[in-house]
Amino acid sequence: MEETTLDRDDITALSSDVRVMILKALDSRPMTTSELADRLGLAKSTVHEHLTVLAGADLVAHESARKWRDYTLTKKATRLLHPGRDHRIVFLLGTSLVAVTAGVLCVTSFLRGFTVQGGSVVREPLLLYAGEALIGVTLVLWYLALRCRRGTSPIPA
Repeated sequence: MEETTLDRDDITALSSDVRVMILKALDSRPMTTSELADRLGLAKSTVHEHLTVLAGADLVAHESARKWRDYTLTKKATRLLHPGRDHRIVFLLGTSLVAVTAGVLCVTSFLRGFTVQGGSVVREPLLLYAGEALIGVTLVLWYLALRCRRGTSPIPA
């Protein structure tokens, strides 16, 4: 995980509640100055001044190729808003590794069976059910990790 260091400009930019609200609003999707002004109930000129400070601190960026400027968060701002996202992915993938290993062991134990007196092989169906359930849990954990990676995390921060 990359560390984010804050300098004086960053702290100055984050010291305003309005600028923090702008960052949180841009976290959902790119927006223009007018959209941000309407959403926050502020004048466009006020929002523009705050966006200038945020852009100076490299927390927001915009493309000036179009008539309307869509402001987006930079990677630095995203890491500030979601510092623990990488930890959740590592946890989900680690847990899924344990689940898939246990699931495969249960299924192979079922397939081998147990030898009892007299040489007959007995297969316990509960091992097969447990193995299938653990492999299913693995697929769900992989799905959640993928959602976290894409930024649409169903897990609260």
